[in-house]
Amino acid sequence: FVTGPDPAGRDLARDVPAGRWFLPPDRCLDPRVPHPDSAPHSRGYYLDPFAPELAGLAVDPAFVAALDPLFHTVLDAGNRAWHSARTDAVDRRRVGVVLGNICLPTAGANALCREYLGGEPKRTHPLNRYVAGLPAGVLAKALGLGGGSYTLDAACASSLYAIKLAADELLAGRADAMLAGGANGADPQYTQLGFAQLRALSASGRCAPFDAAADGLMVGEGAAVVVLKRLPDALAHGDAILAVIAGCGLSNDMHGNLLAPAKEGQLRAMRRAYAAAGWAPADAD
Repeated sequence: FVTGPDPAGRDLARDVPAGRWFLPPDRCLDPRVPHPDSAPHSRGYYLDPFAPELAGLAVDPAFVAALDPLFHTVLDAGNRAWHSARTDAVDRRRVGVVLGNICLPTAGANALCREYLGGEPKRTHPLNRYVAGLPAGVLAKALGLGGGSYTLDAACASSLYAIKLAADELLAGRADAMLAGGANGADPQYTQLGFAQLRALSASGRCAPFDAAADGLMVGEGAAVVVLKRLPDALAHGDAILAVIAGCGLSNDMHGNLLAPAKEGQLRAMRRAYAAAGWAPADAD
């Protein structure tokens, strides 16, 4: 459940829908980059409001409706992932959740700030103050999973970190299946203006990874979750196996910075992944 370029090659970026930015776009758009408290455009990958798929979840729909949209995307994506797998033979007490989540303000968290600090009427559910870690916990509880849940923020690497750490639980024998993935529900105006000031936002409003014409990132929102098992278990259960992880490698980039990672740190992570897989670089196409 993600936003971004689709399989047909269409770019699904669009101008911000009405009402999604607290400050109207005409008050904070400026073509100069960077320009204080402004962005060159409002284009991004925005989700429309939707009703999350809650069938089979032990959660009150009225409670979910009171939560930040970030919870909706996590519950929807996690529930669909779980029911896409063969789980009848899996002991839910030995299943956990690891979620990568960019820990930035969300619409619900901002509403709470305005209500408690700005004197607005208190209408927002107070649990929306836990938008960093609670979505993973709500998903685990709704599915009746007893293997623990936690959230991490490793910036752009968050989802890959989550998958690697979930795989470690399986390899160590502490779990028999894991839900892992990533989500972003940060306030889109906060991220748009922030990345514009960082000079990381695409000035052209076009997402073009691996393209010589790429000029920056685009802000998106959504969630993606996968079910991980040890390969022999997935084969025995008759799962539809979409991919096999041969090896993972992590490293801390000690000498680079946010916009210019150090190559040495990147190479260290890749070498660890190849070593774990027992591969040479020429073995990957």
